[in-house]
Amino acid sequence: MARRKGEIDRAAVFEAILGDLGGDSDDVRGPLTVPLDAISFNPRQPRKHVSEAGLADLAASIRDKGVLEPVIVRAVGRGYELVAGERRTRAARLVGLAEIPAVVVDLDDRQALEVAIVENLQREDLNAVEETEAVLGLLELALDLSRSDAVALLQTLYGEERGRTASTRFTDQQRAEAKSLFGRIGRFGISSFVSNRLPILDFPKGVLDAVRDGELAFTKAQAIARVENAGDRDRLLKAAVREDLTLSQIRRRITELRRGSAEPRPGSSGSSSLVGAGGQALVSSTKRLLNRRKLATLPPETMLKVQGLLEELRKALQDG
Repeated sequence: MARRKGEIDRAAVFEAILGDLGGDSDDVRGPLTVPLDAISFNPRQPRKHVSEAGLADLAASIRDKGVLEPVIVRAVGRGYELVAGERRTRAARLVGLAEIPAVVVDLDDRQALEVAIVENLQREDLNAVEETEAVLGLLELALDLSRSDAVALLQTLYGEERGRTASTRFTDQQRAEAKSLFGRIGRFGISSFVSNRLPILDFPKGVLDAVRDGELAFTKAQAIARVENAGDRDRLLKAAVREDLTLSQIRRRITELRRGSAEPRPGSSGSSSLVGAGGQALVSSTKRLLNRRKLATLPPETMLKVQGLLEELRKALQDG
């Protein structure tokens, strides 16, 4: 059957990944027909959000034409664990199919996660939060690192690419494996990931959840996350989701919020507010020091110290 324009050849993608992982044809069986009730979902599946509307459309296609491409599974116990093809599997269950075509592969936990991530990234099927958490999860699994250590390793490599003195915190093998992993993923380099993806983890929880749940595009989330006042940010977030605001509309509302916050409130005085000259200078200087590019170049040890100081500042402001 001819492949539609723009459609990913999943078999070719998988074969390329398997080769990078050191596998061969003896590790692959199928396509076979596998009972759907024998397939369990991978708890580490990088995709956390599945569109109900998209799933319904896929189910209608499967009802009409069947499952055109096999899913990828690995044998676990007496059944199978899904590696790639979650939407096809869920849609097939919606239709009421009893079986599904599947390729059975021999993969360990790390390899299964890498196949799932790369297969999704090849199809641009993950949102920005899912991408970030999936890549960090893979790095943690591959190198047996905690989340904070995985982030620190990437920040170290980012700094070294810019000529900063090499840190002795991580081994040459860990550095090489991290670089190799990003090479296999192929979606972005370490520098772009540190600059454009790691900051997502610092988004306010509501904004982060909206992106993770597929309610808000990443570019819109970036703009909303920069609104400092929590109340204003939450109201704007709800409006953006409810009214499906465009990025331009969101930016206009942010401009209006800033204009409103610059106006003096009734009964307030310049000497008793951070809007005063001294307070405004403090705010401006702090913002300059805490820009993302500056933070991304800090050594991991300094970053931990900054995080501790910011937490002290947050508590002091809350108590005050």
